[in-house]
Amino acid sequence: MSEIDHIIRKANARRSRSLTSTRLAALCALSICCIISCAVLFFPGPANATGKEKVENSCVHCHSRLPGTSFVGVKSHSWKGSIHQKNGVTCDKCHGGNPQATSEKEAHVGVYGSSNPKSTVYYKNVPATCGKCHGAEFYKFTQSLHFRRLESTGQGPDCVTCHGSMVTTVLQPDTVAAVCERCHNERMGIFPYIPQKAKAVLLSLKVSEALFDAEKSLYEHKAGKEVTAALRNAQSYLHSAKLDWHKFDLDTVTGDLQDMYGAISKLPALKEQK
Repeated sequence: MSEIDHIIRKANARRSRSLTSTRLAALCALSICCIISCAVLFFPGPANATGKEKVENSCVHCHSRLPGTSFVGVKSHSWKGSIHQKNGVTCDKCHGGNPQATSEKEAHVGVYGSSNPKSTVYYKNVPATCGKCHGAEFYKFTQSLHFRRLESTGQGPDCVTCHGSMVTTVLQPDTVAAVCERCHNERMGIFPYIPQKAKAVLLSLKVSEALFDAEKSLYEHKAGKEVTAALRNAQSYLHSAKLDWHKFDLDTVTGDLQDMYGAISKLPALKEQK
């Protein structure tokens, strides 16, 4: 065998080994791809990993599609843009039901008409339903004569009487008298002076709130310990007045506001002491 033939044979051997290594590497890569594909196919990740984190509320989804001429449709459209919608208070929070259900029957399990005593929005049950979020206001309301009348005879007001339901409102001095007059009037003979007294007390409450905000902005940046304590006391009395309003005890509200004024009146002297 010539030297040239020997060199050619060695080169062919090296090329054969290189081809074998290349085929082996390709086979390994193909095997790895198959394993990964099977893992993805048979062992998928969490269902929400690439999807929406939040499941859509079926109550809102369905009711929002109802025509505005239907009762529920009107209520649903009124709910849009309300303070309740902005705070995530959906249909199920007040009416019950299952917002994750996909069928109408399953979604309405536990939902009753408002005239049914089992309903969470039955007029006697409304305060407790609202109280799930508005606990302090509900507690104060349970201390009122209105609540006792509602419980015993069903004739007292509930939260909806003053605030509405879907689109809630906060009574103002120029609207409160008209609401009170539904029961407190000469014809019914139930303390007919109450509407105007309520208007005066609510106006005083609004003025007091504005005064506190002004005094706070004036003194809080110059506050020593005594000034800070006086502002805290004044704020506490104002908060008590807002809660006691739900007891419908107008004299107690007036007393809270007088205490607030007392705390505020100390601020100039406390500032001088600093």
